Amino acid sequence: MDRNISSEFGQIKIHRKVIREVAEAAAASVKGVRLVGWECSGPFRGGVLKFFGIPGTKVQLDKEIKIVVPITVAWGENVVDVACEVQKKVIYHMQNNLNIDSINVDVKIKRVERG
Repeated sequence: MDRNISSEFGQIKIHRKVIREVAEAAAASVKGVRLVGWECSGPFRGGVLKFFGIPGTKVQLDKEIKIVVPITVAWGENVVDVACEVQKKVIYHMQNNLNIDSINVDVKIKRVERG
């Protein structure tokens, strides 16, 4: 399923894969985030999920776009502050890069990783 936007020149279709990639890139750019998406599941499990095409970051397209981003947070960081910053960054990039306004971003903290 795609997100359709009408312009005066025709239709613009944004595939959910693009939304997922922008969300993961935005989350990965936040200080304190170590891993995003499949990477949070570990190398073996993440590889299996990727092989079967199961996304690490979930995108649900309804009237409002719902994005669920799993992250691993670096040891010593405030996990709530990091999660809030991920939400802000994802929403910012969705609005500025893809012109998407109605967004709900859930952050799942999968692990805290040392080193």
